[in-house]
Amino acid sequence: MYKPFAAILALLSTAFTITGCTNPYSQYYTDLTGGQNVFESPKVILPTEKPKLIYGTNREIDEKKMLEDGYLPLGFSSFNAGEINQKEALKHAKKIHASTVIVYYNYTGTVSGVMPINMPNTQTSYHSGSIYGAGGYANYSGTSTTYGTTTTYMPYNINRYDFYASFWIKATPMKLGIIWQDLSEELRQKLGSNKGVYVWIVVKDSPAFNSDILSGDVLRRVNEQEIIDSNHFQKLLDNASDPAAEFEIFRNGETIIKRVQLRN
Repeated sequence: MYKPFAAILALLSTAFTITGCTNPYSQYYTDLTGGQNVFESPKVILPTEKPKLIYGTNREIDEKKMLEDGYLPLGFSSFNAGEINQKEALKHAKKIHASTVIVYYNYTGTVSGVMPINMPNTQTSYHSGSIYGAGGYANYSGTSTTYGTTTTYMPYNINRYDFYASFWIKATPMKLGIIWQDLSEELRQKLGSNKGVYVWIVVKDSPAFNSDILSGDVLRRVNEQEIIDSNHFQKLLDNASDPAAEFEIFRNGETIIKRVQLRN
């Protein structure tokens, strides 16, 4: 390939992506920590190794698995662009102290067109001849150069993608090891009550996991204290001073009792 055209193609590729000097994973990043400094958070473990890159397939499944494995989301990036070097995702992960980044991309179409390119057009002419005069004659020779440009129209095709990346950090071991939600309207009708919390995630190797509390359980009471909602349950859990706690659980239409050894 003619070298000027190779350079033009490289520039063209850059022109239709948003890499360049700006990292799109940083430029289009949404922080989920509320601006909290991870160095000051007792809830996370700062990574000691380089961040790991994972290519995701299903966001809902992948995110649930990360939560079950004891990770917390730091934030996410979302943008549309041409080809992106995924080292940029790792650079941003390192910048925000994430231990893992999961990247997703989906082809959205091809941008096509033509671009006018001005190329140098230099012409050199050679001249020679003889001159006659009263004193005789003489031969001469020389060159002349004319400088100009020629416009060439070059077609291009740039593939575009939707990119999404989530950034994760390992959480410190949890006291109980679940992520819970307020009851849905359907569960309220099923229980005949507005009170309790729904177990969404059970973290592996946590007290809840080892005591066989399951995703989908409804927690009704802690140590004979009725659970009102999510905020109330958090307060009950924070104020639990005994190393073990008794939970009343609604599961598959039945009420069961489990005694769980809480983590300090």
